[in-house]
Amino acid sequence: MRSLLDGVYRLSGLAAAVALMAILGLVTAQMVARWTGQIFPGGAQYAGYAMAATSFLALADTFVSNSHIRVGLFVSRAGRWRRALEIWCYTLGAATAVFLAWYAISAARLSAKINDISQGQDATPLWIPQTFMAVGAVIFAIAVIDTLTRIVVSDHLGIDPPGEGSGGGTDLRAMVLQSKVARAVAVGAVLLAIYAAAQAMTGFDRDAVALKIGIFLFVMFFLLGSGIWVGLALMGVAYIGMIGFTSRNPGNAMIITVWTSASSWTLTALPLFIWMGEILYRTRLSEDMFNGLAPWLSRIPGGLLHTNVVGCTVFAAVSGSSAATLTTVGKMSIPELRKRGYPEFMTIGTLAGAATLGLMIPPSLTLIVYGVTVRESITRLFMAGVVPGLVLAAMFMAYIVAWYYLRPSQRPEPDAPIGFVAALRNSTLLIPVVALVVVVIGSMYTGYATPTEAAAFGVIGALVLAAAQGSLSRETFTASLIGATRTSAMIALILMGAAFLSLSMGFTGLPRALAAWIATYDLSPVALIAALTLFYIVIGMFLDGISAVVLTMAIIEPMIRAAGIDLIWFGIFIVVVVEMAQITPPIGFNLFVLQSMTKHDITYIARTALPMFAIMVLMVGVLVAFPGLATWLPNHLLNR
Repeated sequence: MRSLLDGVYRLSGLAAAVALMAILGLVTAQMVARWTGQIFPGGAQYAGYAMAATSFLALADTFVSNSHIRVGLFVSRAGRWRRALEIWCYTLGAATAVFLAWYAISAARLSAKINDISQGQDATPLWIPQTFMAVGAVIFAIAVIDTLTRIVVSDHLGIDPPGEGSGGGTDLRAMVLQSKVARAVAVGAVLLAIYAAAQAMTGFDRDAVALKIGIFLFVMFFLLGSGIWVGLALMGVAYIGMIGFTSRNPGNAMIITVWTSASSWTLTALPLFIWMGEILYRTRLSEDMFNGLAPWLSRIPGGLLHTNVVGCTVFAAVSGSSAATLTTVGKMSIPELRKRGYPEFMTIGTLAGAATLGLMIPPSLTLIVYGVTVRESITRLFMAGVVPGLVLAAMFMAYIVAWYYLRPSQRPEPDAPIGFVAALRNSTLLIPVVALVVVVIGSMYTGYATPTEAAAFGVIGALVLAAAQGSLSRETFTASLIGATRTSAMIALILMGAAFLSLSMGFTGLPRALAAWIATYDLSPVALIAALTLFYIVIGMFLDGISAVVLTMAIIEPMIRAAGIDLIWFGIFIVVVVEMAQITPPIGFNLFVLQSMTKHDITYIARTALPMFAIMVLMVGVLVAFPGLATWLPNHLLNR
């Protein structure tokens, strides 16, 4: 049975890898068809379906390989009671996974029953792609239940035992000896808590808004802190919110939101950029890039730490995604910086902050959503993001320089100095990676490719370069593909939970209520910006940036117009405060991605990112003092 289950998980992961290759093929075919003036009916929809298949089919393999992430504040400090807490975590995780699987099956069955078809050009019966969603969700639920059963009936310690990740240092022998009592207590507590929660939530007075919001926030912090996997915890919180704040069926609302989120054409760029980063990481290309940059950046105080900022700045112009920027650059920079002895605190902190540039430097999905919401020119917003993005990158680099002079004891051993000619010779190692970046960026900015198609360019280009270099083998190709599917599934599960949470938060009315409360004070422009900075920092703790913009802009936009604030400038301000949310607990997305990459505790990663958060707050002040940073370039170029 053990071999059978493990085989099912591996097979599901391989199927997800095949779906990821299908995404690459479909995006490439769509691009070639457009170049040749042909029509590829439904190409974007098919790629979206393949994205959903990749996300769901990889969930189980990602889980058993311990690639899903959780906060685990209580788990890491549970000591000999860790087994009891783990039973709690796995039981709630299994309940949420079963809930997801049940409604995924129901959605596919309903689509088949009513003959629901896609509204796009493909006219695909939706039960076909939704079957992959259901199969992946079922195997994922089996994987969680399987691990829970092993913990309850044996001395198995789970997929994240002490010594791996946040739970190091626990006495395994002591934990096993007291496991019988822990199991009984944990199982009883879980069953009692589920019953009590169901009774309490269904009996709420729906007018007791303050009480419900308080319980909503408490449940969020408690589930995340107790060690429930982040994506499942967000779904659980959203489920509680749906029961407490609306009479709508939470299961149907969840699966519609999850399916829409997972099958997005826009989202297909994310796994492709992640795959590109995996290829660079697992071949000699990333090492060559560092060897080429070392002679030049090592001359700047702070040395190769600047590669985090420079790499993220360049890649931000390619991806437009903070998560894709973080994973791609992080896969290349973290191993090389560790090898050279740079402090872990600075390596992770500068990467966490610099990766947020993916939201500022165009193309930016947040700016697109903002522009559509307030009916402003996307082109002007993209132009407005260039100079502030470069200024923010320069501020990050200035922080590295300051660290170099203020903490001389933390400096690594400098690389052996080489002459100018040797430095130029080493720079030739940059040619392949620079050529790849130029091709990806150039294809997008010259109109040959959309951002998603540019991501396909990146994967194909990375494969070609690695093959020409001789470092692409069957093993490295397979490892890069499996690594990309696992990272993509981890991010996709969090995005699914965040989408459902955003829907639930919308029903609470909390974002709009807070925005309306600020509007009653009739603040001056500067005071209004200060209040909105605090407001979006708080909102960003619970919502992703796009949801924060969509849910609040209906109230915020009239306030901004009445105060005489330029909407182009305000769009850049919004991006900066949304960037802060990326590195702010409890739902700072960059923190979760870094936790998955480094296996550090989430609180440690949040501390490393705190100086970068302070720099972003300073950037808000710079924008207020010098608004021309955001408005000069679009006004100058468009006027000419």
